[in-house]
Amino acid sequence: MDLSARNRATARLPRTAWYTIHNRAETDTTVVRVFDEVLGSDEFTRDLDAIDSPRIRVEINSPGGDVFDGVALYNALRAHPAHVTTRVTGVAASIASVIAQAGDRRVMLGGAQMMIHRAWGLAMGDGDEMRTFAALLDRQDDVIAKIYANRSGRTPASYLKLMAAETWFDARQAVTAGLADEVIEPSRHTDNVDGTALYAQFVATSHGIPTT
Repeated sequence: MDLSARNRATARLPRTAWYTIHNRAETDTTVVRVFDEVLGSDEFTRDLDAIDSPRIRVEINSPGGDVFDGVALYNALRAHPAHVTTRVTGVAASIASVIAQAGDRRVMLGGAQMMIHRAWGLAMGDGDEMRTFAALLDRQDDVIAKIYANRSGRTPASYLKLMAAETWFDARQAVTAGLADEVIEPSRHTDNVDGTALYAQFVATSHGIPTT
């Protein structure tokens, strides 16, 4: 969770390059993909507010990003009236692990990982400014630990210890730690399916369209 991310130049990527939203009339599920560093929450929350599907699936493969933006995304997803499923497809590291907690149903795919750690950032100034910044970092740790605890029913102190150690979890360990609800092992259905059908399924899935 990086407090200096918002101070870095973001011109390297378009504002919305780190997420995509596929809202299709053919299905009752809108697929949101967070597949990069989280930088900015204004456009995301506006786009999220425009979703009127009864179900949202948030697919996450992110190294993290700005702590304030990540918490804003978490709160926006929790406040949305749709049923939200978060699904970690690769890694949910740092503040992305907090976004993963926003789901009514929190899923880890087989092989996915999660990482939690203490907030960090860069500061310049005299001793007073450094102490102020250190207190700000500690405050973010408390905020994040309480989010983990609220979703798991465990204590914030237990997560603060794990965060201090920069803890990595595989999919099943994330469930054991209370940071996910279940593990789904992706499978391929190859019996009696020809190549054309498989290709059509791949194309549809890549655009967030459920197939039968």
